Amino acid sequence: MGEKAAMISNPYLSLSSVEAVERGLNPLKDMIAVVGDLSRRGSVVLAASPAIKDRYGIKTGSRLYEIPDDPRIYVVPARMALYIERSMQILNIVHRFVPAEAIQPYSIDELFFTTLHSERLFGSIHDVAMSLKRTVYKELGLLLAVGIGPNKFLAKVILDNYAKKTGLAAVTYADIPAVLWPLPIQDVWGIGRRMQLNLNRLGIYRLGDLAKAPLSLLRSRYGVIGEQLYYHAWGVDLSPVIVDPYAEARKGFSTGVTLMRDYNKLDALIVIYELTDQITAKLRRYRLAAFTVSLSIRYSNKEPMPGYHKSRTLYAASCLSVPFLEVLQQLLHASNDGLIRHISISVSNLVEESAVQLDLFDSAYHEKLRRLSRTTDAIQQRHGSAAILRAISLTDAGIALNKSHKIGGHYE
Repeated sequence: MGEKAAMISNPYLSLSSVEAVERGLNPLKDMIAVVGDLSRRGSVVLAASPAIKDRYGIKTGSRLYEIPDDPRIYVVPARMALYIERSMQILNIVHRFVPAEAIQPYSIDELFFTTLHSERLFGSIHDVAMSLKRTVYKELGLLLAVGIGPNKFLAKVILDNYAKKTGLAAVTYADIPAVLWPLPIQDVWGIGRRMQLNLNRLGIYRLGDLAKAPLSLLRSRYGVIGEQLYYHAWGVDLSPVIVDPYAEARKGFSTGVTLMRDYNKLDALIVIYELTDQITAKLRRYRLAAFTVSLSIRYSNKEPMPGYHKSRTLYAASCLSVPFLEVLQQLLHASNDGLIRHISISVSNLVEESAVQLDLFDSAYHEKLRRLSRTTDAIQQRHGSAAILRAISLTDAGIALNKSHKIGGHYE
């Protein structure tokens, strides 16, 4: 917990500041909105400049149809290939100051890093942050915001609520009551809209209220999540910056999609087929197999019901779609009847693929499926994910063909 960690972000404003620099605009003064898909009125705003936030309240997560008809606003399509390139350039600059194992990417525009054991070379973490900001601006013309804290949670919260406005901000444990406790809970990393409403019902509106709430109450209501929220409110976060990526991969894989319209169960099954093919291809790429598969569903805002999440463990680990699809169809059938807006699946309880024991009577069938899957993998790796698809992906409910033209869920 005494490890020094820094949170790095491209503040003004991640993707919008990249677009501003590329277009010769002012990232602080010009009104810019980066939108995932300009052809869909309901497409999500991926980034918004400070000017459009201040004047119209347009922010990340807003919808295209919410952007007012103002000729001074630049509404631009997302260019994920460009953002990934800039992200990698910034990552390489950070690597000049700290070793690779001390860097943990968080998203396309944020990462954590620690200067532990490198202070003798480059000075304090504040010195590194300032050097990093100057280097990125000199070489890329981009403004970075840096939040500094004794752990990832504190670095992230100080970044989101202070550094993105000032460019640099730091917090210590002693600062928590005065600096962080007054924050509204909806402004705290890890607390979404649903949890905000749940906490509000308990009379918790600010981070300080959460810190003073009985731990036993939070634990009884929300289990391990309630316990984590309580300790976060006191600034306690034991998650490491330095992690073993191979160990992380062995915990499991997940993939999901937020749908562009409401789906019924029949349409949702098509998406489940496509997601299962994606995740089993990833298992085979890592030469792993999984025992457990999970299905998660979020319903449309039109539906009053909560989300659905169920898991089931197979009698034998697999890296093929067929065994998982049999289980996922059963889980989908057992879910509530309602309009669906988000689907995700995950696999866990992983083992080496070579350790999989095949049933004596089904071994020939599974070996045939394995060869077919490997052939499909080779074709897609060489010619792209759209080179070979299920026929159902060509229906209106299919997402795989459209997704194949995107990077990170958005067009290049």
